[in-house]
Amino acid sequence: MGSTDRALTTVAEALAAETKILITCHVNPDGDALGSVIALHLALSSLGADSVMYLSQTDPVAPEWCFLGGLKQIIKGDLPADYQLRTLVALDCGSAERIGNEELVKSSPRIINIDHHADNTRFGEINLVVNGASSTAEILFFIMQKMGFDITAEISEALYTGILVDSGRFQYASASPTTFRVAADLIGRGARHTDIFRHVYETVPLAKTRLSCRMFDHLSLACDGRLAVSVLEAEDFRQAAAGDNLTEGLVDSLRAIEGVIVAALIYAKPDQEKAEASSYRLSLRSSSGAVNVQRIAKAKGGGGHPQAAGASINGETAAQITEFLADRVNRAIARAGLK
Repeated sequence: MGSTDRALTTVAEALAAETKILITCHVNPDGDALGSVIALHLALSSLGADSVMYLSQTDPVAPEWCFLGGLKQIIKGDLPADYQLRTLVALDCGSAERIGNEELVKSSPRIINIDHHADNTRFGEINLVVNGASSTAEILFFIMQKMGFDITAEISEALYTGILVDSGRFQYASASPTTFRVAADLIGRGARHTDIFRHVYETVPLAKTRLSCRMFDHLSLACDGRLAVSVLEAEDFRQAAAGDNLTEGLVDSLRAIEGVIVAALIYAKPDQEKAEASSYRLSLRSSSGAVNVQRIAKAKGGGGHPQAAGASINGETAAQITEFLADRVNRAIARAGLK
């Protein structure tokens, strides 16, 4: 704990000394990434820093996150004119490539990297990677405490969202007693936890429901029922009138099937029919700490966490990806003695 405490202090002091900052996160941002970006921006702006939020993609974020205050202030696609003068703060981003803008990374005068992914490549000048933390939002809570910052209700809601999502609704092994204490503190500071849960998990667009139905239509089981796999092609998105921003959380429904240890959703971009080569996104979930899906994702150039990971895969068919998954999951199950 001592080394982590010193690292938190180092980052807190570095952030407090910065006057021009650009805050970003990984592509296809989830609740932890967006919540963390917004929370840190609000905190630094209140201290007088010139802070901007940036996403490399112009795609709309998943509707689950649209309730977050400050979302509309995020710059997308084109970099701000003075980006080369701003310290880059990368949140929840396992590698520089995951930011999605090579020019930004190359031209930044300084990079502060804050994350909780075990496979983080430590690409910053300053790196704070707390592997055991439930989320990047949890780490930011302690950084803000080190800065002596008064965490407002709006910041509390952004941080709580990140913790809720990346802890798997407080069910993953990373949800430690500390995680629950931080969540309770944020609720005490004004985070409306019931409203946040409803926005994230119980306000589902009709198009997403249709997409979910198609996902279950394409469900297959392997590894004696331990692996659940579904494939969504571009035609499925068209039939459901859905974009790929509506895939958030779908794979968790596959994991909930009785007997399933690993769930996998393989989905094409909605415009895949126009592409010359196949391109899929793979989302993985594990219901057992004995099967580490981060290792499986890493074999395809991806990453994540032991129980939640993903990868982008080019040039392979869905059938080939499914065959690869069955082989890796069978091996992991055998190693863990779960057969």
